Amino acid sequence: MGRKGLIALIVIVLLCVLGYLAVQQNQQQRTAQVERAPWLAAEQAYLSSLQALEIEQPGQPAVRIERRGDAWVVPAKADYPAAPQPLAELLRALREARTVEAKTTNAQWHGRLGLAESGKEGEQALRLKLQFEGHPDLNLRLGNPSLQGSGQLVRRAGEDQVWQIDQSLAPPVIELEWLDRRITDIPFTSVQRLALNYADGEKLTLSKADAQQYNFAVEQLASNQTLSFEGAANGMVTLFSNLLFADAAPLSQIGFKQAPMLKFQLSGFDGQSLAGALYKQGDQHWLVLGKHEGFKADEVIGHGDWAYRLDADQVQRLTKKLRDLLAKSG
Repeated sequence: MGRKGLIALIVIVLLCVLGYLAVQQNQQQRTAQVERAPWLAAEQAYLSSLQALEIEQPGQPAVRIERRGDAWVVPAKADYPAAPQPLAELLRALREARTVEAKTTNAQWHGRLGLAESGKEGEQALRLKLQFEGHPDLNLRLGNPSLQGSGQLVRRAGEDQVWQIDQSLAPPVIELEWLDRRITDIPFTSVQRLALNYADGEKLTLSKADAQQYNFAVEQLASNQTLSFEGAANGMVTLFSNLLFADAAPLSQIGFKQAPMLKFQLSGFDGQSLAGALYKQGDQHWLVLGKHEGFKADEVIGHGDWAYRLDADQVQRLTKKLRDLLAKSG
């Protein structure tokens, strides 16, 4: 090969390399643009005007959440307040979701990606419907987690295009998980006294002389009796620090057939007071709140016209008697 031929070959190679780099750069720019694009770009401006949402897991009843003024409620549960955290997390994820990569447009692949409208278990998409004020409804299909990094596979209802987004959308799919299950959230250190009156006439009173005292004393403890350990009674009070219900029902629907098995009165160092009663209905135990005063709104969250079913562990903690707190003899 002569000198001119060699130079020509070098020029051709350089042009090929430059052309390849230009193509690669163009593809990277286009990919970067896709990565930066909000998945719900058209709806970004009015996501905050959301009025209702429905979540439907294949084979399960749909769960609906609605806005009532500044609050959110579960209509199927007699408008009981919805838990704020799941809704806030879902809206944040929808607002921040960015498209990472455009996947298939072939609807025959939707089942393998968990995005089909119908099919076997694991093939159907989780359906999410958002309703806005003054804007069209938005119907989304949520599929499998992405196998390439974090995120999820999604699409809009009525569209075959599948997208990988950088957020994981996993809203609760059962009604109970959408309810604000808090009954009370009273700080343990703020409680001065808990008095319990049992249906058989027995009484148990737990108290602290001042806020610096950590363990509760048992007023009915005789001089010849000893607690199983110094803080044996504390668990009955800490129950009210994060008391969540297992189920809830309007008090008018329960119709208790017997008197309560237990009544209690909780008092705080700053004059707070909370009354309540525990009922047994069949093999279930239901807590009903009475009059309360002096507590912050986020310390007593339950409603007096509702009954709250407690689980077995909660019932066991609340219904202890003096004999359950004593050290075993022998």
